[in-house]
Amino acid sequence: MKFHIQLIVSGCITLILNSVDVLAAPSQKADIPDSLSLFNFEQGFNLESAQTTDATASLVKQSGSQQLLLETGITSGAPGVMIKRPSGSWDLNPYYHVKMDITNAGEHTARIIFKVGDPEDGMEAWQMEIRFDLEPGQTKTVSDDIITSPWRFSKPLELLAMRAAPGQAKSDLSQIDQVKITINYPSNKHKLLIDNVRATNPVRLVDPEGFLPFVDRFGQYKHAHWPGKTLSVDDMRQQAIEENQELLAKPGPTHFNQYGGWKDGPQLEATGYFRVEKYNNVWWFVDPKGHLFWSHGVGVVHTGTATTGTTDREDYFEWLPVKDSPYGEFYSKRGRASHGYYKTLPRRETFNFTASNLYQKYGENWKQEFDKVTHARVRSWGMNSLGVASDRQLTMQGKTPYTETVWVRGTKKIEASQGYWGKFHDVFDPSFRVQLKKALANRQHTVNDPWLLGYFIENELSWGSEGSLAIATLESPADQPAKKEFIKDLKAKYSSIDKLNAVWGTSHASWKALLKTTDKPNRAKAWQDIQTFYKKIVNTYFSTVRNEMKKVVPNALYLGCRLAWANSETVIRSAAKYTDVISMNKYQYNVTNVGFPEGVDKPILIGEFHFGSLDRGALHLGVVEAKSQYHRGELYTEYVNSALLNPYIIGTHWFQYGEQPPTGRGDGENYNVGIVDLADKPFPELLKHIREVGYRMYDFRNAAAKNNEIVQPKKHTKLDVGQVDEDAHTRSN
Repeated sequence: MKFHIQLIVSGCITLILNSVDVLAAPSQKADIPDSLSLFNFEQGFNLESAQTTDATASLVKQSGSQQLLLETGITSGAPGVMIKRPSGSWDLNPYYHVKMDITNAGEHTARIIFKVGDPEDGMEAWQMEIRFDLEPGQTKTVSDDIITSPWRFSKPLELLAMRAAPGQAKSDLSQIDQVKITINYPSNKHKLLIDNVRATNPVRLVDPEGFLPFVDRFGQYKHAHWPGKTLSVDDMRQQAIEENQELLAKPGPTHFNQYGGWKDGPQLEATGYFRVEKYNNVWWFVDPKGHLFWSHGVGVVHTGTATTGTTDREDYFEWLPVKDSPYGEFYSKRGRASHGYYKTLPRRETFNFTASNLYQKYGENWKQEFDKVTHARVRSWGMNSLGVASDRQLTMQGKTPYTETVWVRGTKKIEASQGYWGKFHDVFDPSFRVQLKKALANRQHTVNDPWLLGYFIENELSWGSEGSLAIATLESPADQPAKKEFIKDLKAKYSSIDKLNAVWGTSHASWKALLKTTDKPNRAKAWQDIQTFYKKIVNTYFSTVRNEMKKVVPNALYLGCRLAWANSETVIRSAAKYTDVISMNKYQYNVTNVGFPEGVDKPILIGEFHFGSLDRGALHLGVVEAKSQYHRGELYTEYVNSALLNPYIIGTHWFQYGEQPPTGRGDGENYNVGIVDLADKPFPELLKHIREVGYRMYDFRNAAAKNNEIVQPKKHTKLDVGQVDEDAHTRSN
């Protein structure tokens, strides 16, 4: 028996799960109530269940019901409340959503994180939360998806190596006993009214028979249809013809010079290289010809964005070509992935759907056609920069300014440090400088290249919260070079272990005993020394990188390391001292308040941002949610406008050029993040907004500067020693 099952995803267009063979019609258990109340704060709710951090919680009568009033401070990176069930737990497996009614009763926009449960795995923890903005006076019902689709398989079907897979729970839902509401890095105090936290929308059950394979020959999700989906090779070739006509008709803004700088703007000093300068009290890049340049760019521009693992998943794909064919070159073997299922395998086989589709679209000269079309697209779209991890062959053609990306691998790490992408370098071990020099050694092609915008060296390092790396150093083994360096500094300051014990409140028998222990010190008592050594780690990192980079490319801008998650004041101040530009990956709805502590004045480049939706065959929307493809475009305009009005920001780079495959890249990411889809077709709704912003960006920013319409970010509050965000290494800013 076959059924057509309609899926409504995130309020977007209807997707059709077509002709899936199932044993029985979609169903749900008759005894599952439509809604299950978790916390309603009426009579009988015990305030002791509300555990606050840098906040107070009370019960108030509002709009005819009793609600939880949360009043947050500004001394923590994540002030808020964790509401726990007094005893026992809920089994939320039957439900699709956990919803909450929330009102912003304060005077400032609140950036809120709502998290269900408390998974130990960092990725699962992130999947079980949503982020949203709430304007003053606004009431909203927010909905956190705890399952990837509004249906589940009636029998187990494990789908491997994807951040989001159809019919799967995002975590273990059988023992949920808490929810958490926090403010993300607040600049102001907030008041929130919370009510009616409940599990809702019972999921339907679908028999898994006939679901596999679920990916078509173009790498697209097979069991859904949407506007613009590629159905044949003829579709792709026709799209190429039509797009070529459009690119000829819209070659790009006439006020762009050859680099994409502002040809009609002021003439500044021309050095032959990109540099930065403050003009009319706002920061800008200045291009090699001496014209103002704002970097409107996109990252990961290459032909491998839809490379996906096939090992242990061959039955996911309706078409994998034989290797002894022209498609054989699109197979490859890779090592361990950074996260997910493929982290467990030392070797895996992959297939590159991006390249395969380009081959089918353009023929044997597909790579040359990709390069030509990509440069033309970027210019036509009003963009002017190739961002992080873009193809070297593409960047070396002297057509579009580009960033060079350097990865430093193979160093000794601080053993007790932690972070999403791994432990932090031990910068006092010789391997750090050795591996850095090795990574820089093959960059001679950039030395005198005027098209080089600058160098990103590394990405999203695990700085942790203020002092964290120093604490991790003390928790590491005795042979840790950083630990030896720390104790050397402590010896120089205190001269005897007894003097240190008196300050730290410890009882170490000797310096040797301190070296051997891995106990965490009392943060408050040891704080001055912790903070001092943390600063030494950070300064050593940035100064070493700058010195070695400038030896190789003295004229190139050091664009920093693309800060993300928690960035302490120490990190910001050190980056400002040693980098030419501070790069930040900012996944949020706007960057109005992205700025610096008092006394820091440096240009900022946004290295990554995106918005994703589920209305074009994607299985995961990405880091920041949009309601539809139209909404993606609207959010793009809002974000870039806020950047253009920020005096520090000198560019934004969208992450990323091509769509990720539904079966995931190596670490499982399968986000709706592309400007172009899996079949190399631009998303028209997003593109419309990219082009509109790009064509007016120079006039927009310059007029704002002249008319005093630039929006100064609020100064960040220095965090209190006692309030440390323990989840900082896993949470996006």
